[in-house]
Amino acid sequence: MQRTDTCPSVSTLAEAAGIHRATFYNHFDSVEHAAVHVITSDFRALRALDFGDRQLGADPASVALATLNTMLETLRRRRSLFLLASTWQSPSGLMGIGDLLVDQIRNFRHEFGGDEQQSDADSAVEDIYTACGMNGVLSATLGDGLDGKPEEIARRLYAALPDWMQHPRTAAP
Repeated sequence: MQRTDTCPSVSTLAEAAGIHRATFYNHFDSVEHAAVHVITSDFRALRALDFGDRQLGADPASVALATLNTMLETLRRRRSLFLLASTWQSPSGLMGIGDLLVDQIRNFRHEFGGDEQQSDADSAVEDIYTACGMNGVLSATLGDGLDGKPEEIARRLYAALPDWMQHPRTAAP
């Protein structure tokens, strides 16, 4: 995709990876699903850096803004990949990287806590709502439907996050 900026076939991907088509299908149900997997790897690495910085006592707002900005920059560099991933519907029914974002938010909630008075059902709704909103902002940004520099978009996205994400409790050691 980086060389041609078009959607490769499973055969092309398998050949480039040096694997058989059957091996590809053992791991992914489509090229779009493989694109989601690549973005998932990028975002897991970002979350690990974010968590590490927070563990070292860095300012939560600065860390969050840096992480959101890096997410935007990463996806801009991989725009074709993101657009391809955006067409994948996960088994949960969410499109694109929706499940990935829900997973990231749930991990963040586990590590830094949300409203402990909130029920699991309320937390689930809030996590999905937040993830879908983030996915919408990312999609609009990469689809040129949202103007602004990544830093400004990251700042606006941060301001729209739930309060517990903006002001998380200190992580457990």
